[in-house]
Amino acid sequence: MAIDIHTHIVPASFPAYVGAAGSGRWPQMQACDHPGHRTVMIGDKPFRTVSDHSWDIARRLEDMDAEGVQKQVLSPMPELLSYWFDADDALAMGSHVNATIAAMVAADPLHFAGLGMVPLQDPELAAKQMQTLRRDYGLVGVEVGSNINGKPIGHPDHAPFFAAAVENELAVFVHALHPAGADRVIGPPLLQALIAFPNENAFAVASMITGGLLEQFPDLRIGFSHGGGSFGLVLPRLQSGWETTRADDAFLPRPPVEYARRMYYDTLVYDDLALRYLISLYGADRLLVGSDYPFVIRERAPGKRIIGLDLPVAERDAILRGNAVDYLHI
Repeated sequence: MAIDIHTHIVPASFPAYVGAAGSGRWPQMQACDHPGHRTVMIGDKPFRTVSDHSWDIARRLEDMDAEGVQKQVLSPMPELLSYWFDADDALAMGSHVNATIAAMVAADPLHFAGLGMVPLQDPELAAKQMQTLRRDYGLVGVEVGSNINGKPIGHPDHAPFFAAAVENELAVFVHALHPAGADRVIGPPLLQALIAFPNENAFAVASMITGGLLEQFPDLRIGFSHGGGSFGLVLPRLQSGWETTRADDAFLPRPPVEYARRMYYDTLVYDDLALRYLISLYGADRLLVGSDYPFVIRERAPGKRIIGLDLPVAERDAILRGNAVDYLHI
């Protein structure tokens, strides 16, 4: 039975917009022809049609039981993170989404835990909101985007937020968002998630290392979606460059691989060989089960692939459950 740390929710409805900055990107739910589904509208344009698995815990529990998942960690659909809103609007959206996740967790804490959201476009305000995630909502961490309106998550400007994560003992989960290079992807919109997300995740992981935040906050518990994307192939290159230059002008005080092995990465890489490579690169103690439930590109029965690798029992159980317990402090 796995603990799945990468699952998303969408509220069944959104409050009417009452802010002053304009409602152009404020989401609303709209009925659609497909039973059990609703369409998320951004302004007057459909963004995504989602099923009731996004908000109905009974439906989620049915799938979890069928697919060998003991606990889901719920986080916002990334497009709800609202960094493009002004701060007051982002706070309002965050309050609604955090309350939705908290209610789902409270209904069945044995099977659910939650990650909230904060307005990271204002790092100081985000830092102040961090204490409310655990105190007011009972959440164990926070989901953030890989970039904040184009600024990498590892930028030093985000230091107040990360300091608050450590102070409040909250895990941070980084999800690809509005990826760099999306304009170079040819084909339907889904291909952005399949092609551009891995590279966007690599930028995010690298920024946490080269931006100095892991050096500044050694107790930070931070994890990345989609196995850290293509960073697994970037790391050997980064390590080689550090070893080549460190005698004259080292760009980091410690080896890049040391920083990389302080962080966590989910198992959502869809391939046995890729997963074995991540285990050998980062260590079995750094991997967490992730599925991207309930969206179309999710991996069903996400623990099955780990079991199929025929790992030593201690490594298998660590990836399935133990690492998530350490990462989330649950």
